[in-house]
Amino acid sequence: MRLRAATDPRLSPDSVVRMLDDPDGGVRALAARHPRVPVPVLVALLGDGATAGAAARNPALPVTVMDRVTATGP
Repeated sequence: MRLRAATDPRLSPDSVVRMLDDPDGGVRALAARHPRVPVPVLVALLGDGATAGAAARNPALPVTVMDRVTATGP
């Protein structure tokens, strides 16, 4: 149920952020990819080895951050 909720496009940004603390790594990864993750939280997720890959695939990641990450690494 939580895995499905983590992919719901209607999920509020606050709910997405709460899901980033879920004990299930799969839920956290899906939440990190959710397009409603606030950008400052998304950037912070790039620095966490457990969520960096999922956060890097988030469609809401700003191009400027993508450029910085690809130029210097997370």
